[in-house]
Amino acid sequence: MIAEPVNGIVHLLGAVLGAAVILSSLGTPGLGASQPTPEIDPAVRSSVQSGRTRVIVELRVPPGGEPAAREAAIARAQDAVLARLPQSHAAVARRYASIPMLALEIDRTALGALEAMADAVVSVKADGVVRPQ
Repeated sequence: MIAEPVNGIVHLLGAVLGAAVILSSLGTPGLGASQPTPEIDPAVRSSVQSGRTRVIVELRVPPGGEPAAREAAIARAQDAVLARLPQSHAAVARRYASIPMLALEIDRTALGALEAMADAVVSVKADGVVRPQ
């Protein structure tokens, strides 16, 4: 008589544990989690059709931390993105020390490479000069 309720509890606990593992793997960023596709400015897409264009690339860097550690994380993220870009298709216009961004001059091939870097790139936006009014 006791074995039947115990088996039921064991099965219930197994189901709950299995569900918890599945839910935690879906909702928590980590090794198995996928990142959203980088947001690409439509103006960038049209500009690269006719040649090179200047862009601002927002990098995926964990928030917070001590300033020195954050700057080191930004530099690592910049290095990782630059290492994955085809060299003849992208040029660095500016590296930023304290914000997770890169200013680049890119062509269509480099844009495709950036778009494939969901793990490292948040967005690619046109870099335009804004004059004060």
